[in-house]
Amino acid sequence: MTDGNTGAGTPSEEEYGHTERQLAFKLLAAHAMVDSEFYVRLRDDPAAAADELHIALREDDVRYLREIVEWPVLDKYAEEIRTALNTEAVVGSIW
Repeated sequence: MTDGNTGAGTPSEEEYGHTERQLAFKLLAAHAMVDSEFYVRLRDDPAAAADELHIALREDDVRYLREIVEWPVLDKYAEEIRTALNTEAVVGSIW
């Protein structure tokens, strides 16, 4: 019996699939928005920062974070967003 995920090019053979990649990037973005030190590490060394969360980035992921993400725009608003989230109301002082 087959589960439909066998053969070349199927999700079961990918390093990680589309859904996992989406979740990984959402986790990276969310963590960067609540942790200012992680934000800087993600901006400056994406692979090492992602590794802290046990996420292995592919070369194209690192290139995206270094060359496509508009860090100067995010830099203008990151602290304001962090403050507006009021995370201490739900998570205490874990960051």
